[in-house]
Amino acid sequence: MTKATDNKALVLEAFNTLFNKRDYKAAEKFWSPRYIQHSAHIAPGREGLFNLVRSNPAELHYENALIVAEGEYVFLHGRFTGNGQPRAWIAADIVRIADGVLAEHWDVLQDEVTKEESKSGLPMFGTSFAEPARQAAPATAASQLTVEQARAIVAPLYDALNQPAKKDVNALLAKAANPDYKSFHTNEDGLTRDQLADVFKNMGSVIPDLHWTIKDIQTLGDQIIVRGEATGTPIGEFWGAKPTGKSFKTMAIDIFTVKNGKLASAYHIENWMTALQQLNK
Repeated sequence: MTKATDNKALVLEAFNTLFNKRDYKAAEKFWSPRYIQHSAHIAPGREGLFNLVRSNPAELHYENALIVAEGEYVFLHGRFTGNGQPRAWIAADIVRIADGVLAEHWDVLQDEVTKEESKSGLPMFGTSFAEPARQAAPATAASQLTVEQARAIVAPLYDALNQPAKKDVNALLAKAANPDYKSFHTNEDGLTRDQLADVFKNMGSVIPDLHWTIKDIQTLGDQIIVRGEATGTPIGEFWGAKPTGKSFKTMAIDIFTVKNGKLASAYHIENWMTALQQLNK
């Protein structure tokens, strides 16, 4: 057995243990506790990856088509199905091995296309195009979203709200929302996806430790209702309030509509009045 062969076997066993078996305890032995994550859609560290997998449907499955090892790096070309999205993900993963465990990760993800959509006329994965059954049906008012599907759809948006200054906010919102997505803070006034990204970035600069937690999530047809909790300590002026070194904890309600497996619109309300009262006590 060569080092390259050992590294390839290690990574394939790690991916199978985490993504397919969902054995988080066993997976800990494959991932370094100081795991470095470069992916735009995954929170930092080993727990960031494990929590993302936990948020995905039970049907999530990884299959590998190609794996190459060179020195301490392993390169994989694979497919994630059962991800709660309308399309399977084709993934190019690069993993660095150190001391016998996965220590660092980069990836590129693309939605799998049909034969009719492929400009090259060739499949993105393997030697054949995916069967129609692999393409999950888009959510409509007539097809009730599951909580697991809803959680997977909104996950990148809420990831962008956790320490936004450290995230690729535009990439995360593009993963969660359609290009024509609108976010309404009143019944009439809405922001585009790019405008919302700017709001998230500005909040991240004023509140570096901003943390947004999903406390409850419900679905109704093609809608997702999220009750969230926002916490943080502003270091600059926030809604007219000067920084005092104090923190806030407040509630938010978001109502999303889903189209073609991504967020199409949102109406949201945050209890910033309570947050300001806490900051000015």
